[in-house]
Amino acid sequence: MNSIKGIYHDGVVDLIEKPKIDEPTEVIVIFPERKKKVIAIGGLLKDHSIDYGMIEKELQNLSTESEKHILEEHQENE
Repeated sequence: MNSIKGIYHDGVVDLIEKPKIDEPTEVIVIFPERKKKVIAIGGLLKDHSIDYGMIEKELQNLSTESEKHILEEHQENE
C-alpha cells in the first residue's frame, strides 16, 4: 500500500505529489480526526485555567536555551 497527501475541498481531492501508479486504481480516502482542544480542566485542578500565552513563552525560552547549549558544546568541541 502506498500513501500520499492531498487536500480535499468542494468534493475534490487534489494530490500534493504524483503517485507512482499510472493506471486506474481503487483508493481509500481517510480523513484524519480533528484535534480536540482542552476546554476545561477537571479533577483537582478544575478551578484553574490554561494560560496558552505563558505556555508559548516558556516553549520559546526552552528553545533559546537549548540552542545556546548546543552552540556552546559545538564551540567546546572545536
